Amino acid sequence: MSRNARRKRATKQAVLAELENLRQGRHARYQTLVGRFARCPELIRASVLIAAAVDASARAYNRTPLDAPPGSLPPVS
Repeated sequence: MSRNARRKRATKQAVLAELENLRQGRHARYQTLVGRFARCPELIRASVLIAAAVDASARAYNRTPLDAPPGSLPPVS
Protein backbone atom coordinates (compact mmCIF):
# COMPACT_ATOMS: atom_id res chain seq x y z
CA MET A 1 0.00 0.00 0.00
CA SER A 2 1.43 3.40 -0.93
CA ARG A 3 2.00 6.19 1.54
CA ASN A 4 -0.76 8.27 -0.05
CA ALA A 5 -3.29 5.44 0.25
CA ARG A 6 -2.38 4.92 3.94
CA ARG A 7 -2.76 8.64 4.59
CA LYS A 8 -6.19 8.68 2.90
CA ARG A 9 -7.26 5.63 4.91
CA ALA A 10 -6.11 7.25 8.19
CA THR A 11 -7.92 10.48 7.30
CA LYS A 12 -11.07 8.54 6.44
CA GLN A 13 -10.93 6.66 9.76
CA ALA A 14 -10.45 9.92 11.69
CA VAL A 15 -13.41 11.53 9.94
CA LEU A 16 -15.61 8.50 10.56
CA ALA A 17 -14.62 8.46 14.25
CA GLU A 18 -15.46 12.16 14.57
CA LEU A 19 -18.83 11.64 12.87
CA GLU A 20 -19.59 8.78 15.26
CA ASN A 21 -18.75 11.03 18.23
CA LEU A 22 -21.08 13.70 16.85
CA ARG A 23 -23.85 11.15 16.36
CA GLN A 24 -23.57 9.95 19.93
CA GLY A 25 -23.25 13.47 21.40
CA ARG A 26 -19.73 12.81 22.68
CA HIS A 27 -18.00 15.46 20.58
CA ALA A 28 -15.78 17.88 22.52
CA ARG A 29 -17.98 20.79 21.44
CA TYR A 30 -20.89 19.35 23.46
CA GLN A 31 -18.86 18.82 26.63
CA THR A 32 -18.79 22.54 27.45
CA LEU A 33 -21.54 24.29 29.37
CA VAL A 34 -22.55 26.37 26.35
CA GLY A 35 -22.52 23.32 24.08
CA ARG A 36 -24.81 21.38 26.41
CA PHE A 37 -27.10 24.44 26.75
CA ALA A 38 -27.35 24.81 22.97
CA ARG A 39 -28.53 21.20 22.63
CA CYS A 40 -31.15 21.29 25.41
CA PRO A 41 -34.53 22.66 24.25
CA GLU A 42 -35.86 22.81 27.82
CA LEU A 43 -33.03 25.12 28.95
CA ILE A 44 -33.50 27.32 25.90
CA ARG A 45 -37.26 27.62 26.56
CA ALA A 46 -36.60 28.40 30.24
CA SER A 47 -34.13 31.15 29.36
CA VAL A 48 -36.60 32.66 26.90
CA LEU A 49 -39.29 32.69 29.61
CA ILE A 50 -36.94 34.29 32.14
CA ALA A 51 -35.88 36.95 29.63
CA ALA A 52 -39.54 37.70 28.85
CA ALA A 53 -40.36 37.95 32.56
CA VAL A 54 -37.49 40.36 33.18
CA ASP A 55 -38.57 42.45 30.19
CA ALA A 56 -42.19 42.52 31.39
CA SER A 57 -41.07 43.43 34.89
CA ALA A 58 -39.00 46.31 33.55
CA ARG A 59 -41.97 47.62 31.56
CA ALA A 60 -44.36 47.27 34.48
CA TYR A 61 -42.12 49.15 36.90
CA ASN A 62 -40.99 52.04 34.70
CA ARG A 63 -37.81 50.32 33.63
CA THR A 64 -36.41 50.11 37.13
CA PRO A 65 -33.41 47.81 36.82
CA LEU A 66 -33.20 44.75 39.01
CA ASP A 67 -30.47 44.64 41.62
CA ALA A 68 -27.69 42.26 40.75
CA PRO A 69 -27.12 39.36 43.10
CA PRO A 70 -24.15 39.76 45.46
CA GLY A 71 -20.89 38.72 43.89
CA SER A 72 -22.06 39.13 40.29
CA LEU A 73 -20.60 41.43 37.71
CA PRO A 74 -21.93 45.01 37.56
CA PRO A 75 -24.46 45.74 34.78
CA VAL A 76 -23.15 47.05 31.48
CA SER A 77 -24.76 50.37 30.51
